[in-house]
Amino acid sequence: MAFEQHPVQTFPKPFSSYLMHNLVLHAISFVIGLSLGIFITLQLKSLPIFFQSSFVSTTSPSAPPGTSTTSLPSSAPPSPPSPPPLPSNGTSNYSSVSLEEGHRLSLIHHNMSDEELLRRASSMVPTVQVAMTPKVAFMFLTSGPLPLAPLWEKFFQGNEGFYSIYVHSRPDYNETIPQDSVFYGRRIPSQPVYWGTASMIDAERRLLANALIDDVSNQRFVLLSDSCIPLFNFKKIYDYLINSNLSFLSVFDDPGKPGRGRYNHQMAPMINLTDWRKGSQWFEVHRDIALHIVSDNEYYSIFEKLCRPPCYNDEHYIPTLKVLTKCLGALVTDCSFVA
Repeated sequence: MAFEQHPVQTFPKPFSSYLMHNLVLHAISFVIGLSLGIFITLQLKSLPIFFQSSFVSTTSPSAPPGTSTTSLPSSAPPSPPSPPPLPSNGTSNYSSVSLEEGHRLSLIHHNMSDEELLRRASSMVPTVQVAMTPKVAFMFLTSGPLPLAPLWEKFFQGNEGFYSIYVHSRPDYNETIPQDSVFYGRRIPSQPVYWGTASMIDAERRLLANALIDDVSNQRFVLLSDSCIPLFNFKKIYDYLINSNLSFLSVFDDPGKPGRGRYNHQMAPMINLTDWRKGSQWFEVHRDIALHIVSDNEYYSIFEKLCRPPCYNDEHYIPTLKVLTKCLGALVTDCSFVA
């Protein structure tokens, strides 16, 4: 079988040398550019967090988009008054400003003891004027999974940048959370919690402390259980809380056995019977009050030692602390709480 022969074009030597020369120059340029890029990246990563935060846009985004156009019930809460201007700017070495929403590394992934965690949280500036939109911190106290997580996923959907999530579950709970979930990476270091004991208050203070340190944009703090559900869409709840001067605590004086009947007279004179209050464990507070709760050592130690069943810390500690500290340092002159 005969094969057809085709002439092969050859390049003169000067052209081959020119081509090789260009390849060498491109290779050198690539190496220099790559080295320069690595050097700049390392320098940027070495900058402190508070300096990196200056790269965040100083223009606040518009209000979060509504998640529903369905008419709300007529029993919706009245619109609160506009809040007063926040105090002057302040920062803390332990503050962490989010530069990227979503699954970011943050200060909730740490190995601090409770003592160190509370000490750092207590050093935070009470109310911080930040050049970004304030957030609502949703704090879930649960023993294990969140059975209503799909509902919460829909609630948060489309409102990124306006909320933070923190989950306190038992330490041995190891269920895998999908990476596309809003709860992914949001568990804080936890300790066992036993109903009716001071460990319940420890968990609440642990959630507050992590939320205070993790993001200075967190201005409102909501404690939720694994059975709580939102009754309104995200925008309505966000607007109502952010534009309110009030914190929402259940506080009342129960003269009966389930109220004053649980008072331990050994608490006097630091805590008197006239100071004793009762209320629900679940609450919503602004940043100043959250700071007061994590900063308290004096009254907490008394409750930890002397409030034992049938005295239940989670029903009495924060309501009584509210009375003892004159509204926990509320910004307004009267006791700005809703019972």
